[in-house]
Amino acid sequence: MNLLVRYFVPLLIAAGVALPVSAEDCEQQPNMAAIRNCVDKQIEQQLAATYEDTLSFVRSKDQKAANLLMNAQTSWEQFAQDSCDYTVVARQTEGMANDARLNCRATFVGARIKVLKAYRQEFGHAD
Repeated sequence: MNLLVRYFVPLLIAAGVALPVSAEDCEQQPNMAAIRNCVDKQIEQQLAATYEDTLSFVRSKDQKAANLLMNAQTSWEQFAQDSCDYTVVARQTEGMANDARLNCRATFVGARIKVLKAYRQEFGHAD
């Protein structure tokens, strides 16, 4: 489906989410719900990898800072979820709500990845 290329990929790039090479595999999904699930899985995997890399690096330098980062990540996850729940409820139609959830999450994830990378840089890790 070219919808992924035309709609979701530019959105994710604008949100700062660098898609893995396998992103095009989502186009092979049979419907929009499956495409959304595929894209969501990929952005969540990228977030998890960035977080784990950052946490591992910070932990190797300062355990107290690592504990604070874990607390911050938990708080961020709740904030992002609550914010995206609001975004979905604010949509006028069910169809728009599905896209709103993915768009919101992609925006939050893109921003969080940038923050996590900045944390690594603050601890002396060059990406």
